Amino acid sequence: MSVAARRYAKALIDVLYPRKAESGLEQLQKFTAFLSEQPEVRQLLENPTVSADRRKRLLGEIGDALFFDGVIRNLLNLLVERNRLDLIDRIVASYRLFLDEKLGVVQARVTSAYPLDPGQERRVAARLRALTGRDVRMELSTDPQLIGGFIAEVDGAIYDSSVRQQLRLFHRNLTSS
Repeated sequence: MSVAARRYAKALIDVLYPRKAESGLEQLQKFTAFLSEQPEVRQLLENPTVSADRRKRLLGEIGDALFFDGVIRNLLNLLVERNRLDLIDRIVASYRLFLDEKLGVVQARVTSAYPLDPGQERRVAARLRALTGRDVRMELSTDPQLIGGFIAEVDGAIYDSSVRQQLRLFHRNLTSS
């Protein structure tokens, strides 16, 4: 993660937490989604040859349309002034990590053999919550080579309850006897 992005995110969370921290994240996510859908707008906002005043006016119009509060507007204007808007995605990622830390939420990368249905997601989240003692935000992916079950990575710890791992253990027990 970029040092500059972490600094911007830390400053923002310090200003917004606790009352407006989650709202700030939602606004930042709306903005990055908008930029993803409108790449030509992103190019214009990140273009240092376009005057900062023109880019700020455009940013103001976007902020009005997306209902940004003053703190978010100030951050985005600062990024435009300093030609650092290219950091916005990394700022949002860092901000989310800082917010999760303050809320006691841990990020988990969960890989399963097949997509999990909502009930399975709840059960996996509950199991990880019991293991970690913290609320869990899951990032889901699939890998058919697991055969069944799942692998979760949480704070550097790996929880492997895949069928592939169980078969490896079974094989090791058979061959070591």
